Amino acid sequence: MRILVIRHAIAEPRIEEGGTQPDDRLRQLTPKGRRRMKRGVRGLRQIEPRIEILASSPFARAAQTADIVARGYEGLEITNVGELAAGGGVDRLMDWLRSVEMDGTVALVGHEPDLSTFVSYLLTGHERSVITLGKGGACLLDVQSGVAHGAAQLLWLLTPRKLRRLGRAR
Repeated sequence: MRILVIRHAIAEPRIEEGGTQPDDRLRQLTPKGRRRMKRGVRGLRQIEPRIEILASSPFARAAQTADIVARGYEGLEITNVGELAAGGGVDRLMDWLRSVEMDGTVALVGHEPDLSTFVSYLLTGHERSVITLGKGGACLLDVQSGVAHGAAQLLWLLTPRKLRRLGRAR
């Protein structure tokens, strides 16, 4: 199985950073975040042309990002996965992935630092992050049957800017 890990695009700031939305779950993507993500998805399609399952955190900014990805992949259905919510935990997400294990690509849209911790756990077996995903950034992992920690292979890790550049290269 291949796992495409995508961090949500640029969102409204947190309330403590000057934002106006007191509920973190409801923070929306900014217009700039939407524009950049649309271009980034064109780049994603260049290097990962097919997704079988698109899973998203239920938080608004991740769901909106997943919607952009779904439209870019011609109407993919989005699966709402509570384990991808901020603070969902590596073990719960691993259990969910094992339940859907198949051949093909599963895309996960979620939040930092949870996603980089999850990727690091799959790569190294440790929950200490060895990567960072920028807003709208992504990475692709090859995971062997059983979705075991420390057994994944990193195929690529791209910044949002690199994904947008790939999208222009069409």
